[in-house]
Amino acid sequence: MSLDKITPPDRFTGLHSHTTFSTFDAIGYPSDHIDFITSDPQGGDSWAITDHGNGNGLGHANAHSNIIKKSGRKYRQLYGVEFYFVPSLKTWQEQYTAHREAVQAEKDAKKKEKMANAPVIVDAEKEIEAGGHIIEDENETKESSKGKPAWKRYYHLVVIAKNRTGLTNLFTLVKKSYKHGFYRFPRIDFEMLKEHGEGLVVSTACVGGLASGIIYNEFQDYTFDQFHPDLLNDPTKYNTVMKRLTNMTDYFVDCVGQENFFLELQFNKLTAQQMTNRMLLDLSKNTGIKLVATADSHYPNPNVWEARELYKKLGWFSNDPKKMILPKEEDLKCLLYPKNAQQMWSEFTENYNEYDFYKGYETDVRDAINRTNDIAWQLCEDTWIDQSAKLPLHGTTDKPAFNILVDLVKDGLIREGLDKNQEYIDRAKQELADIKTLGHESYFITMYQIFEKSSKKTLLGPGRGSGAGSLVNFLLGITQLDPIEYGLLWARFLGPHKVSWPDIDTDAGDRDVLIEASKELYGEESVIPVSNFNTLKLKSLLKDVCKFYNVPFMDVNKLTAGLQEEVMPFARGDNEEKSMFMLKHEDCMQYSKRYKTFMEKYPDVERQISSLFLQNRSIGRHAGGVIIAPEKDLTSCMPIISVRGELQTPWSEGMNVRNLEPNGFLKFDFLGLTLLRDVENCIRRILKKQGNEDPTFLDVKAFFDKHLNCRNVKMDDPKVWKHVYEDGRLTAIFQFTADGARRFCLEAKPTDIETLGALTAIYRPGPLKANVHQKFVQAKRDKDSVVYAHPEIKKVLSPTFNHIVFQEQFMMLAQNLAGFTPGESDKLRKTLVKMSHDSLGGKKNERQIAKEKFIKGAKDIHSIDEKVTTDLWERIEAFSTYGFNKSHAIAYAIDSYYGAWLHTHHETEWLATILDSENNNPNGLTKTISEIKSYGYKIVDADINYSGTQWEYSEEVNAFVPPLSSIKGVGDAAMNEVMESRPFRNIKELLYDNEGNWKWSKFNKSAIKSLCTVEALGSLEEFTDGTLNNHHQLLQVLTDDKNYDVLRKHKSGLTKTQRKKLEKQGEFPSDHIDSLFEKYKDVVDWTRMEKIENYATMTSTIKNNLVFPDEIMDQIRLHNVPCAFDIPEGARKQGWFSVIDKTKKKSKNNRVFWSLKIIDNQNNTKWLRVWGDFHEGKEPEKYTFCLADIHNDAQWGMSTNAAKFKIIPLQ
Repeated sequence: MSLDKITPPDRFTGLHSHTTFSTFDAIGYPSDHIDFITSDPQGGDSWAITDHGNGNGLGHANAHSNIIKKSGRKYRQLYGVEFYFVPSLKTWQEQYTAHREAVQAEKDAKKKEKMANAPVIVDAEKEIEAGGHIIEDENETKESSKGKPAWKRYYHLVVIAKNRTGLTNLFTLVKKSYKHGFYRFPRIDFEMLKEHGEGLVVSTACVGGLASGIIYNEFQDYTFDQFHPDLLNDPTKYNTVMKRLTNMTDYFVDCVGQENFFLELQFNKLTAQQMTNRMLLDLSKNTGIKLVATADSHYPNPNVWEARELYKKLGWFSNDPKKMILPKEEDLKCLLYPKNAQQMWSEFTENYNEYDFYKGYETDVRDAINRTNDIAWQLCEDTWIDQSAKLPLHGTTDKPAFNILVDLVKDGLIREGLDKNQEYIDRAKQELADIKTLGHESYFITMYQIFEKSSKKTLLGPGRGSGAGSLVNFLLGITQLDPIEYGLLWARFLGPHKVSWPDIDTDAGDRDVLIEASKELYGEESVIPVSNFNTLKLKSLLKDVCKFYNVPFMDVNKLTAGLQEEVMPFARGDNEEKSMFMLKHEDCMQYSKRYKTFMEKYPDVERQISSLFLQNRSIGRHAGGVIIAPEKDLTSCMPIISVRGELQTPWSEGMNVRNLEPNGFLKFDFLGLTLLRDVENCIRRILKKQGNEDPTFLDVKAFFDKHLNCRNVKMDDPKVWKHVYEDGRLTAIFQFTADGARRFCLEAKPTDIETLGALTAIYRPGPLKANVHQKFVQAKRDKDSVVYAHPEIKKVLSPTFNHIVFQEQFMMLAQNLAGFTPGESDKLRKTLVKMSHDSLGGKKNERQIAKEKFIKGAKDIHSIDEKVTTDLWERIEAFSTYGFNKSHAIAYAIDSYYGAWLHTHHETEWLATILDSENNNPNGLTKTISEIKSYGYKIVDADINYSGTQWEYSEEVNAFVPPLSSIKGVGDAAMNEVMESRPFRNIKELLYDNEGNWKWSKFNKSAIKSLCTVEALGSLEEFTDGTLNNHHQLLQVLTDDKNYDVLRKHKSGLTKTQRKKLEKQGEFPSDHIDSLFEKYKDVVDWTRMEKIENYATMTSTIKNNLVFPDEIMDQIRLHNVPCAFDIPEGARKQGWFSVIDKTKKKSKNNRVFWSLKIIDNQNNTKWLRVWGDFHEGKEPEKYTFCLADIHNDAQWGMSTNAAKFKIIPLQ
């Protein structure tokens, strides 16, 4: 039958499709694919998403499909997964176990042969086995099974949910595949599919499917590219394959039923695919199993095929140039975009004209294309999960969850002594009534149980975010600050006007305690960490794409250096935090001339950047977010994955993505706060100093509750406010570590928590840009002259000196002045903060309506002149763009006060704690040491007699002493052995016991070398009585040649036998080390440069007082010479610095210049360009201290001239 006589297909649904959630195999988010499919030219009305081995994109697809349907268009979304499949997981597991045992046996054999250092595969495989981030390798899928171990084989299988039961089973299969079938890829098998087969539609997938595998396995001597339908002309081979395929169909039919199992055709230029198509057409005819045709789409439209090819290359970057070449469009074997019926028929027509085996199957293929749409609209239902909230179950029929919550709140009122206070009783009743109306009681009980259990193991913060405005939270112990005391509003957090669920963000000293408490309460698999999807951000993507196109590395580095700083001032929103800013291609094109020039020079790079920006790179994990719900709900309503062996969500929740809460999964944010950990560690030090040798956490908590906890303690100690916030002793004081914040604090001189909270709210980009900080300080200094237009305005704004700093303030102004209800005032806040310009009823926008109500209400209730309220409204509008959450600001001000109190009353313990906290952060440690020195304290070198396992303040030397543990080569065992035996007066006491025998087993030669190298033995009397002049000398004495081995024998350097022999002769040997002191008396000390390098090698940090000696820095301060890093943009000044790297270069105009990497005494680094050449022998060496006349250009950075460059000689 001729194709001309066949009515072409008129409908098609893509039942096999991939998005960027098939990482490094497909591009485009589900929304991109859906928009293309439903566009007028394509005319699609349905689509199935079937990413490789996961359902990570299903939430995205559901959200966008709802948008499509709400717009009035007919559309059905289908949800599926292209699973990795093996016939039997049991057999596969046996094969894999046998492989691992063989590898282990090989490893053991190598050990026996003393080859333990040879490369071993097994350790890498443990990581692969535990992994969860899968990257589909198209070439591996197409690879012949010839020579491939059985345990490495897998096949593809497309599975789609046709109804709610099927969706539950689909999700269950995903979770089980990760739990029970993971090695590089998560697998399912027939047994698993049969157990969870109800409600599922299954098709045989692509050339990587089981059907194709059965066909190709019969031709073991052929490669993938050699597979061809003509190979099936051999009747013996054909019959063998047909028999096996028929057997396969019986298995699948047994799992899901014949009406739900389909043989999948695809049309492309792969001869292997034609081989599969030939067999499946015949198999359908023989068995009655129906056919479907799919596009197997991997990119959202035909124009981005090249970007997808590049994306694959980025996932498997190779140093082989031949593997890093993009194909030409005409050479593509498969066009993998979402097609419509006409495009599918066109592809089939091309295949039909080339292969005779299609003759007689014309209507079957036509029906296979149409059938896909029938499956979408007739076999499958419009289904999705139950989107109601999923929380741990509380309460019984006799005592519902709300009654439990009421009792807990009553207990809290009694415990806090507030059960007779009508204001608190009324507030509690109001909050409980709203919670009951909203049905949130289980959420609050869950939070209570977690925090009550965790409070016995870690310190909890006062609060975080708007949740701190809840009295119920306070009474349950979820937050620690009293909201009524600070005028915090319940309506800002929750109320009948809020349709979303509460979101209580919380801080703890150890977030893991909260998560473990949750697991203990509700079960391991009821507490699932929230995933984050790491995407291709602009700068890293730019480097990857440029590397592919062989753009010179130096050109790329030059472009990306400083790019964000160049663009951000123009592209960042007025109230957008720097940490939240995302650099975008279009912003760079608009605001960076050099970026635009670069893209014009490399148009291929620009084309790919636009297509690949924000495509998925890998899966991470949220810092503190978890989902807590009954295990059954999680398994049935979410396709859970695992990463490194731990289950986590397939969907995420953030500023740009919300796939959890809309589907009933509430994210609990359990965040660790370094400040609280430092507070706990500091209290431990205090308790030890007070005589408690081994304080428990309950001891720590008792101290905290007595002296610090805002639940029990007023934050009104004048010593604290003066010592820290006025005198500027701000080391590690929360919210005041940045120089600008410190200057603001010292100018404002806060003396109460509310003012301190205002400072934290004001010190942000928006307010700073509007100079609110300067206006606030001026008003505070001259507060008696501040004029308030009305007593009600003064009541609200007087704590912030007539400045609208907090969002709650314009909520209270709306309530007190204009009669807004709490809910209306919160809606006003949202309208103002989000700057909504949406129209209401097509007449006036929300803001205008709110303004009119505000002015009219103030006039009706208080007879306030309209000019007054109009002026006030304009102020509110101006401040609304950066108004801050007062609940959050007050909570963080209290956190700040905790550190300040310890800094005031237990300063050495606090500073030692911070030194220890920063010990692995060279920049932070250097800054902390500098600040401590500015207070008049001394920092001494690590010393064997004073240093311990952590930074300490030693009363013996009146100085802070670094730990021995920070020195490489001094292990824990050696350190503990030393600490148990000290103090040591001299070297002989250090090395020998009273009998002259070597006393150490763990404290070895390596540890001794390390301590000598960092000069950590200076407290021994040999350095004060003139026996030793320097540590270099001691190092030679103890470790040169065979000295160490001789000294270990005995203090005499003789064995026991040798000593007895001498004693019989009446001779008593002298101490061998005395002769070594004499032998090495002329060893000179290390140079300054050698000491710096020694210290850096042993501690991975720079010894600041060697690079920047105190005597030099005193002269620098005396003459007011600024650090080079402090020279303002556009200014020319002399500045000081040290050099740590240098490169001699030439400009495009052939001018010689030096590029110097320089450092300051805070460990900050920058590049300095020095024009001209240095005189011979006058080039700055590493760690040279220098002065130079520097011009700090806003665009080009810092530069100087060799003639204006001076090296300061140091000894």
